[in-house]
Amino acid sequence: MKKIILVFIAVLFVSCQSTGVQVTFDDEKSNTIREHLQYYVNNDLDSLMALIADDAEIYLNSEESVTPEEIRTGLELQHSTFNPITISWSQEEGGEDIGAWIESTNYPGGPANEPASVTQVWFTWHGTSNLTGETISVPAHIVYVWNDDGKVSTQYQYFDSVNINTAIEAALAAASE
Repeated sequence: MKKIILVFIAVLFVSCQSTGVQVTFDDEKSNTIREHLQYYVNNDLDSLMALIADDAEIYLNSEESVTPEEIRTGLELQHSTFNPITISWSQEEGGEDIGAWIESTNYPGGPANEPASVTQVWFTWHGTSNLTGETISVPAHIVYVWNDDGKVSTQYQYFDSVNINTAIEAALAAASE
């Protein structure tokens, strides 16, 4: 009888472990993305790009993907147009600025999907134009999908790029005059 009770308790304990979606905030992947964002702010593009798989698909507000090299070119343009570039996130006005809201989620496999590991980031991007001195602020949401090698295989970036692109175009036009 004792053996049956022990087996029942063991089965109950194992069956109570979480097998569904798991969201974390201070895990290895979230902390890696914190470093990744700091590389961006510091214009350390070599370190930033080291996290991105060579064959990564990157979607910038679009259904069409761009290559990691195209992303690097865009980041170089941002850093040549804006200084400083910063990111911020605060739950309330005047509250503590944590830089970015970052969470990682592990999704189990299901009938229509393979297991997936995803890190999501929300922040406000701030850049001061070298040409005009104007600071542009843009809310952003980035989704990083991890591969089995610990690199980002897919990235989705959502933000209103109109003011950023306008400032970059103005800086390029001024430089060509």
